[in-house]
Amino acid sequence: MRQEINVMRKQTYLAAVSDLHLDQDSNRLRDVLWSCEEYVESGVDHLILGGDLVSRIPFRRGFTKKGNSVLFAKAKQDLKAYGFYNSLATSIVPGNHDLHLLGILREQISAPGFLRHFKKLHESAMVTESYYPWVKLVGPVALIGIDSTSKTLGATGYIGNRQIWKISDILDRTDVRMRCPVLILHHSPLKRVKRRLKRLRDSEQFLKAIRGRVSVVLCGHTHVHGAYREQGVRVIHCSKDVIALLRIEGKDKIHLSFRAVKYEYT
Repeated sequence: MRQEINVMRKQTYLAAVSDLHLDQDSNRLRDVLWSCEEYVESGVDHLILGGDLVSRIPFRRGFTKKGNSVLFAKAKQDLKAYGFYNSLATSIVPGNHDLHLLGILREQISAPGFLRHFKKLHESAMVTESYYPWVKLVGPVALIGIDSTSKTLGATGYIGNRQIWKISDILDRTDVRMRCPVLILHHSPLKRVKRRLKRLRDSEQFLKAIRGRVSVVLCGHTHVHGAYREQGVRVIHCSKDVIALLRIEGKDKIHLSFRAVKYEYT
């Protein structure tokens, strides 16, 4: 089990992936975890899973309506095998496939329900009364987890005013301001994302609230990795086949590299 990272530590390694879309036969998460150990000699300090952890699978192959819970349990076992199934080592946010966009015969899970499924990964997080956003202090980094899914809009993203106000309050906290704030959500806030089902509907309000206050935003959903700037905010797209490695030095220095996942198990 990874130990707590000292806030004064000179550098911290974050590894981020998204949209793994695991099914009952997939070992993609194990490949990601194995690759992290290969790429960072000292070990990745914290893994970030940016949503759509599981796939939308039809009601078949012996699956019950608790299909998502079965896949979540498998993911937990993989994380445990590599010492990542604890709050100091891993953070996760929900994607649309993890919750309600699952087909009529699949289990319907709310965002709070998703958090409860992965309760062990939120033990060190400070959770608001509505569960999201949450904040987790990981050494010199302040991770802020956001729910960008929407029950009424399918795969389209939506944060909502309540969460945006809460994010702003969190960013005003002294223990967050003294760290490097990293926001995590599933949907991309980039305006260049034109496809309706890929868009974050309230991206303008979201970016206005965090501009000049956040070091980086990590997201997924587009299935394409890359680094961008939107209204002065650094936005990093994560994917399933490429690990975004962030080496963070102090409060403001972030070194980004992309490394291909090595397929050892798949």
